[in-house]
Amino acid sequence: MDRQLVYKSSHNITLRQKVNKAQNLYLGDAQIRGAGALAAWTQTATVQRPVMLSTMNITSDTPAGDITNITVSGLSLFTSNQSAALECFAPASFGQRQRVIGLSMSNNQTLVVQGNLTAGGNVAMACAVDPIELQDVKQPGDQSEGYNFIFGMGTVVVPAGGAAQLVATAVRDCTLGELILASHTAAVATAGTDVVVTSINVSGLEMLAGATATQQIPLQAFFNSASDANSGLRLSYPILSNAVVIISLTNFNAAPITVAGGIFCEAWK
Repeated sequence: MDRQLVYKSSHNITLRQKVNKAQNLYLGDAQIRGAGALAAWTQTATVQRPVMLSTMNITSDTPAGDITNITVSGLSLFTSNQSAALECFAPASFGQRQRVIGLSMSNNQTLVVQGNLTAGGNVAMACAVDPIELQDVKQPGDQSEGYNFIFGMGTVVVPAGGAAQLVATAVRDCTLGELILASHTAAVATAGTDVVVTSINVSGLEMLAGATATQQIPLQAFFNSASDANSGLRLSYPILSNAVVIISLTNFNAAPITVAGGIFCEAWK
């Protein structure tokens, strides 16, 4: 399911509607420069005209980091109890249409992004927006499905020659979509092949198609550079509140490797 098409349609956004109108482009905040390693930071953007929030971009010169929450008008867009990898929102990620938020906002409403950077550095947020008419702005209760944006999988250290799991619990019903994983250990250039995914388990159901305990899918297959809608990374699987998602990892490197991830939600009820 294409989030961009679904939410443009629900807000009457068409090429004809946009002709001869200010396009608004982006919503953002002042860049944070020199954020400390693992230090919490916040970006707050207040909109001054009716818009629909489109593609979320979070940029950093040191791309490894965690997004701990994204809120629109005070309501969280996270559907799990864990953070999501900053790499999920990188502008270079192929999953542009899956990064579309799809919520409408009116004057003086706020978009807030919170997170941290693994090694520190500069960070900024730029959310693309589409212009809409004031009468097309919906109340939160009328666009509740749009708040199902990202299912964070958290962060885990996979020990050298060992195994670990990313474990997250759903805080509300949602439909899991595109999965993105990332290495947060820059010193290990081969992390994408040295770490393998051995299982993706959703509410007790295995998502990998091969025989149990025989599969080793390279972490690199789930990087944001591989996150195209046709690449097989989309679960398209509905879950209920309190469902548990477990991603099992094995590390063949002689050094520990930190892995983080997130799953974008499909625009389904």
